[in-house]
Amino acid sequence: MRLQVVRVSLVRASIVLGGVVGVATCVKFHPPYKGETPTTVPPMVVTRPAGDNRTGLSNVLTADSVYFRQHPLMVPVEGVQPSSLTDTFHEARSGGRIHMATDILALRGTPVLAAAPGRIVKLANGGAGGITIYIADASGRYVEYYAHLTGYAPDVKEGLQVEQGNVIGFVGTTGNAPPNTPHLHFQVMRSDANYWNGTPIDVRLFMTLPGRLKD
Repeated sequence: MRLQVVRVSLVRASIVLGGVVGVATCVKFHPPYKGETPTTVPPMVVTRPAGDNRTGLSNVLTADSVYFRQHPLMVPVEGVQPSSLTDTFHEARSGGRIHMATDILALRGTPVLAAAPGRIVKLANGGAGGITIYIADASGRYVEYYAHLTGYAPDVKEGLQVEQGNVIGFVGTTGNAPPNTPHLHFQVMRSDANYWNGTPIDVRLFMTLPGRLKD
């Protein structure tokens, strides 16, 4: 596959917290068990024709489009407007990896918000994503992946039900994020495999609600 370069959008932030640095690559494609040894794995196969290496193609099925138009996502970083999001899906990473997520640049400690109602299915610390959260949306059809956090919000735990706009963590640089470029790596996957490696889809155009803390 051909490579591309990541672009991210600058947004405002508020809180500054400390962080823990992890190791390895920008998207996890293996179970994030605590204490695991990070491994190098090939990019995930997505639903596009064999040999089709065109860039800029969004991997969105009609069913995905219909669902997210009916259930729009919130930009999962406080204070960020949908218009400021940059298209980073299918862009390149080192080692031949393809980026299948939206990166949102923000100051360290900016609140990270739940993009949709759902349930936290996994908290993990280590590997490519560093401090991460996996949330199954209310329908059970999709899993949201929030990576490179500097820490979790108080009372966040596995099994917790969250509402759209709840604070779940804070932007950071844990994992393989550049230490001077704090950002949220936000990925949505179909629930067509284990929670950590469902097929990723490009939902940037469905993040139509500005990032705003739930009252």
